[in-house]
Amino acid sequence: MIKRFSVRGFKGFHGLCTVDFSKTRDYDFNKHLLKNGLVNKALLYGKNGSGKSNLGFAMMDIATHMTDNQRSPVNYLYSLNGDSAEEKIYFEYVFQFGSDEVTYEYEKDGTMALLYERVLVNSQSVFFYNYESNKMEIGLKEISSLNKQVLLNRNIANSALKTIYGYSAHLPSRSPVKQIYEFANGMLWFRSLGGYEFMGTTNAIDNVEQYLASSPSIIQSFETFLRSCGLEYCLKAVSDVNGKRLYAEFANHSYPFFSIASTGTKSLCLYFYWMDKYKDRLTFLYLDEFDAFYHFNLAQAIMANVNSNASYQSIITTHNPYLADNSFMRPDCYLNMKDGKVQSFADSTNRIIRQGNSLEKMVLADDL
Repeated sequence: MIKRFSVRGFKGFHGLCTVDFSKTRDYDFNKHLLKNGLVNKALLYGKNGSGKSNLGFAMMDIATHMTDNQRSPVNYLYSLNGDSAEEKIYFEYVFQFGSDEVTYEYEKDGTMALLYERVLVNSQSVFFYNYESNKMEIGLKEISSLNKQVLLNRNIANSALKTIYGYSAHLPSRSPVKQIYEFANGMLWFRSLGGYEFMGTTNAIDNVEQYLASSPSIIQSFETFLRSCGLEYCLKAVSDVNGKRLYAEFANHSYPFFSIASTGTKSLCLYFYWMDKYKDRLTFLYLDEFDAFYHFNLAQAIMANVNSNASYQSIITTHNPYLADNSFMRPDCYLNMKDGKVQSFADSTNRIIRQGNSLEKMVLADDL
């Protein structure tokens, strides 16, 4: 899990912006939203332009350098902060892997070229590589015999850890190289505002309709999911020259499902696709503007669905004040972005927030 994430000099983040998942309180409700003492499920608020989407791009940056999964270069154009005099961007990921705290930090320039990488285990440096001077320090027994030439010959936009992972067939399970790479490989960011836009987890998206129609069990699961969202459909798969299509059956007629589905329902299709197909691979989910097409009750249902799966860590972003409710989550799992900083609701006010307090009123009054 991510224990703490920090970024500086990236897009709108002039100073250091930190998301600290370890800053929890002793609330006696909704304890399932924490895991191993860390915030596992978070809902992020912030005004338009506050940096919610940019935070997602920043947190996914590790996956763009560490894996071959889907990237979104357009979201990394003009990455250097416009007010910064420095020509570099700093990232720090602090992970909690079992009893070990593993830190991975690096800097890069505005062209995505890495400048240095460092790995620490319980505050002890175990790997360092400076790209400009080619200085390298290796303190990990499992990679001590690595041919360093393979690092010198790689694309400088690719993490050295990615190369080491690829050339090391038998890394132990507790190797920080293996742990960092495999976490990054399971990270996913997506939104449905502009079509099927995503980063991470895979390098290509299937035809969503054909996936939903691919087997009776998936169709049944999809029907059950729609029913949990308040939508009743009887669905079937129909094959044509282009493959399988999904049809909705009514009393007297059948129609292509995607031809009659609303924008919100199509957004649900995309959500179900990701959560169903990649449910066993996800380590971290950043779901941006998840409820843009949803009624409040539907947004609540999707949030409950995300929060019910403890196997991955998540941040979902919203503008919906009605989701700020202690019956859904808890004040240390609600985050607020303001002036380039991220704080939990619990840390955003001097007031003691109790279970009976109205978080919705606090959001509407901008009292955070």
